[in-house]
Amino acid sequence: MGETLRSLIVTKYPTPVFAATQLILSFLSLGPSPTFIPLVILLATLRLHAQRIAFHRTRVLELMCSWLVVTMGASMAHYSAATNGLSSSLQSFAAVGVMSTITYMFAMVAIYLDIRFSRQFPTIWAQITFLPVVWAMTWSAVSHISPVGRLLNWSPVSTSHPYGWLLPYTGPLGIDWAVAACAALCSEGAAIWLMGSDEEEQPVFASTSSPDEVSSKKHSRTRNLLTLGALLTVLALPSLYTNIPTRIDTSFDATPLGVACALPVVRKGIHPALKDYIAETRKLTSLAKVILWPESAVTFDSQEERENAFEDLRGTIQQSLIGVAFEESVLEDPSKPSRSRMKRNGLALIHRSQKRGDEVVQYYKRNLVPFTESFSSIPSAAPPAIYTFELGNPRWTTKPEWSSETNYTRPITITSSICLDLAFSSAFSSLDARPALILAPARTWDPTVGLAMWEQAKSRANEMGSMVLWCDGGATGVSGVGGGGISEIMQVGAGSWTRTIGLQFPFDQRRTLYAIIGEWGVLVFLVAFMGGGSVVRHLPALPGRQSFLGIVPALRRFIPGRRGANQGNLIDFAESGETQSLLR
Repeated sequence: MGETLRSLIVTKYPTPVFAATQLILSFLSLGPSPTFIPLVILLATLRLHAQRIAFHRTRVLELMCSWLVVTMGASMAHYSAATNGLSSSLQSFAAVGVMSTITYMFAMVAIYLDIRFSRQFPTIWAQITFLPVVWAMTWSAVSHISPVGRLLNWSPVSTSHPYGWLLPYTGPLGIDWAVAACAALCSEGAAIWLMGSDEEEQPVFASTSSPDEVSSKKHSRTRNLLTLGALLTVLALPSLYTNIPTRIDTSFDATPLGVACALPVVRKGIHPALKDYIAETRKLTSLAKVILWPESAVTFDSQEERENAFEDLRGTIQQSLIGVAFEESVLEDPSKPSRSRMKRNGLALIHRSQKRGDEVVQYYKRNLVPFTESFSSIPSAAPPAIYTFELGNPRWTTKPEWSSETNYTRPITITSSICLDLAFSSAFSSLDARPALILAPARTWDPTVGLAMWEQAKSRANEMGSMVLWCDGGATGVSGVGGGGISEIMQVGAGSWTRTIGLQFPFDQRRTLYAIIGEWGVLVFLVAFMGGGSVVRHLPALPGRQSFLGIVPALRRFIPGRRGANQGNLIDFAESGETQSLLR
């Protein structure tokens, strides 16, 4: 049975088998919320296929076939989100198809670099771990140039794998590294099986290596593969530990904080008005000290109208802090009043102690949804800031027990982000302290998009070591609290909700390791882990801290150039046709 299956894959019907496998796996793994295991198998299959066709005469046709089936699978996985994204389903589907094509190209570039250069590294460990490093670098670069951040990246969501605990230390790059490391391990094992175990079945290369040297290299490669497998297993073990939320029934080492999302019920398809949100907020103030409205909850045509609305709201909110997400109309060019007006999405923090005009407009949306917002709205360039909310004591404890400060309050550090901005791993890179809570209003148009953005919001919160209050005003949007051991969805669609969360007390504002070193630091570590001392010697040659692309020259410096034919190779460049070995 095994021999027959090997024969079908390697010699009889390799192209149809690989095409069908890639179509199914891309459909399962490349939706709005990619999952870990199908994504690992897809990457392993693409790598194995690329190794097979890299130097065939038919490689262009087979690569086009692979591109076609993967793009089809990814587009079908995004069908629901695409058909509901724009007024024209055809335009939405075409846009998803184009973006899927682009992401496929980036994935194949990473695989090509692995095939072309990994065999030139001096150690087998570096050869094996080169793909994970390139894979992490690739998707880090893509997330910076893509208009939707990490949304279309080939990166798994936080709940589908056991490596989520790495986020405060490595950010999403560590997760991407784990994906590619697992894929490299799977593809190596599949290659060994496909080429068979009998020596007479293996193609013969012109080599000066003795049989003992060849055997030694095989054993060394096996040891390195087992080491990588053991490392991935060890890295998965912390996921067995359950991270429970902070207690909310004590005030000695925790700060209980009531949070809420104001989502008035939509009646007869009419968007709730300002009075509806104020009425809903009034009901929630007795239960929550921080209340958030969804993205674009209300619309203002002028600054005066906005301040009048905030003044009305201040009279009804007691001691709560209200996050008002609004949409306002502004001049496209302030120096030319006659020009057209554009929209801008913002978030203001309103408290009863403020006077007219003192409200904190803390944040304006920085990344606009392509097509839907990009032509009618203005993006902001200002990064998020931290606002300190002074929280008074609850009824069941006295002021002296609550705080030793003169005003008997506890400071709660709060920052903000709006919807798509949370799809970018650099969303909070400008902050010099760790916020306790992230206010994140959103408005998504499809359940799959809502779930994908919810996963992105939780990832950003875990990277920062914070908690996120996610309030989605979409008809099928999901809302909840993420981070700090909490990840459950509180509400789907309209309907306000409240929850009491526990914050560390005293709160440690020191940033996580990932927030300190950023992507550049993580990439340097991954390259050093791959190459050991060979990499470290060249690190001083890297340019400024913000440019992780400076690692590329360092890589070129410690790659010793092409080695002789006696090195164990994955692919022999002089060989072509079906007899090409898949083993190094």
